[in-house]
Amino acid sequence: MLSVLIVIGYVVFVLVLMAGVLATLLNLPGTVLILADAVIFSAFTHWQRPSLWTLGGLLILAIVAETSDNILSMVATQRGGGSGRAGVAAMVGGIGGALLGAWLSPLFGAIGLLGGLVGFLVGGIIVPLGLALIGGYLAAYWYERRQGKSHEEARQAGKGALIGRLIGGLAKGIIAILMVAITLYAVF
Repeated sequence: MLSVLIVIGYVVFVLVLMAGVLATLLNLPGTVLILADAVIFSAFTHWQRPSLWTLGGLLILAIVAETSDNILSMVATQRGGGSGRAGVAAMVGGIGGALLGAWLSPLFGAIGLLGGLVGFLVGGIIVPLGLALIGGYLAAYWYERRQGKSHEEARQAGKGALIGRLIGGLAKGIIAILMVAITLYAVF
């Protein structure tokens, strides 16, 4: 009986790691979920697997990942010609869009299930990601227009926010996959 419970524990552990990667794709704090899963597993193994050093490294990676898309959106807005405050507006707009997308994701995912797997992916993943991208773009654009900049200058700032968020999201996803690989290597 005990060996069955151990196998179930390992299966749940790996499923939570995969859920963390999926959450990252939904622009949710999936790296925090991966870190929490590793900490819980380590506690059950008396802090042996993964070690405290590994957990510290995972913590650093989680912090970098969770801030990367917002910081890169802000920096890219400024590189696109936007002001520093437009960069902050892009960051806030992206977070707002992501939160709205996360809130609407179950609804769109359920509607998407009617369309099968493709419908679920579009409804449950594409919509939240899209809203985060649109939120950053619109916030930077809106801020620059309110500051008296031309349509073209505001559009360039919004475009920078969009590109920065895309690059940041890609970096966040890569870091999440790296965290899973490190965790699995440390455990098995």
